[in-house]
Amino acid sequence: MSWRDFTRDSTSPAEDVIAIDVSGGDHTPSQPYRALRANVAGTIRIDTLIGTGRTLNFAAGETRVVYATKVYQAGTTATGIEGSL
Repeated sequence: MSWRDFTRDSTSPAEDVIAIDVSGGDHTPSQPYRALRANVAGTIRIDTLIGTGRTLNFAAGETRVVYATKVYQAGTTATGIEGSL
């Protein structure tokens, strides 16, 4: 049995980490992010998995475990943002 044969659920670790650049506009991933990281402190405005809009305050280097379906340019001041899939 390979490690890929295991079932993935909400407690599984991320399979990939994607750089999120909202300088050119809003960012909608192909599947929801499982967590967000801000390498430079600021706010990140998102839509959650249930469709609620939230503005989260991040310290530099902080990671938050939250499902995000969209990251907005307006309302986002943090940079060096990464999304875990």
